[in-house]
Amino acid sequence: MIRGHEPVKQGERVAVIGAGLAGTLVAEGLHRLEAEVIVFDKSRGTGGRLAAARLGELSVDLGAPGLNRSQRSALEALLPETSMPALSLWLPGAANFNLKPVSGPQLWMARPRSSGLTRALLNGIELNTRVRIARLIHEDEASYRLEDETGIVQGRFDRVVIAAPAPQAVSLLECVPELQQAVRKVEMEPRWILLLQLEQRPDRLAQLEWLEGEHPVLQRVWSDGSKPGRSGETWAIEARTDWSRQHVGDSPEQVQSALLQAFAALCTQPIKPVQQRIHRWLYADAGRQSLPVFCSDDARVLVCGDWVAGGGIDGAILSARQLLERVSP
Repeated sequence: MIRGHEPVKQGERVAVIGAGLAGTLVAEGLHRLEAEVIVFDKSRGTGGRLAAARLGELSVDLGAPGLNRSQRSALEALLPETSMPALSLWLPGAANFNLKPVSGPQLWMARPRSSGLTRALLNGIELNTRVRIARLIHEDEASYRLEDETGIVQGRFDRVVIAAPAPQAVSLLECVPELQQAVRKVEMEPRWILLLQLEQRPDRLAQLEWLEGEHPVLQRVWSDGSKPGRSGETWAIEARTDWSRQHVGDSPEQVQSALLQAFAALCTQPIKPVQQRIHRWLYADAGRQSLPVFCSDDARVLVCGDWVAGGGIDGAILSARQLLERVSP
């Protein structure tokens, strides 16, 4: 772990690149320390792997289906009560992929979509979406210039937090070689997910909202429209990591067909979606690896994200906490 650090000061300009859970938690914490925080994200909104996607007239969660009890508790421990967004509990009826009942998860989530959590964390913080930061340039001892992919300067900052997936962070870290070398070693796995809107629920799933267990193709399946505050007969079909790795280069049409067939086989009936959407998370899974270094010697350039601290939502929250502890007075 790099030992040196410099606490953030009131009025210090800080850029956060990435509006996923880790990035927005860090932005919220820095905002409470009275830094001037500006967040950039290449997408149209916030959320990262808590993002939602349009499916016809409906919105469906595209990434993590929710927070479990320990993740919610970690979030509550990190945030003051006044900053903690309202979360609703979901207790889905669950089964394994043989449709044998199992104990289902307890999941908490924002309404009307999971990205409402990250949006709430950025209340009062400047957010610039559809901006892909391409270069981080160290101008002088205490200033960094950000340029987007078109070469437009997006500002000069005293401190920069990179909350993008590791492979995307590498190109931004040329001015911090030791940190770049550490991040370059991080390996991330892909994940395919298929979103469906159906006319009606399949007969075999009439009492079920969650499927998981052993399957050659599928990791888990859930009824997204059954979540609190959602509507419509919408389903998310998530492929296994190893299957996604094997098919990472397949066309979206091929993968969409394969996942739809797997879902239809579970239901033992043909599935004819009203709407469907396939998405490949190229950098979805960081496993349980942790980054030994997450900032420059003076803590002026820092990285955070699930891949920094063990993967998943747990890793995102932990990395945000570690970063804020490093820069807090």
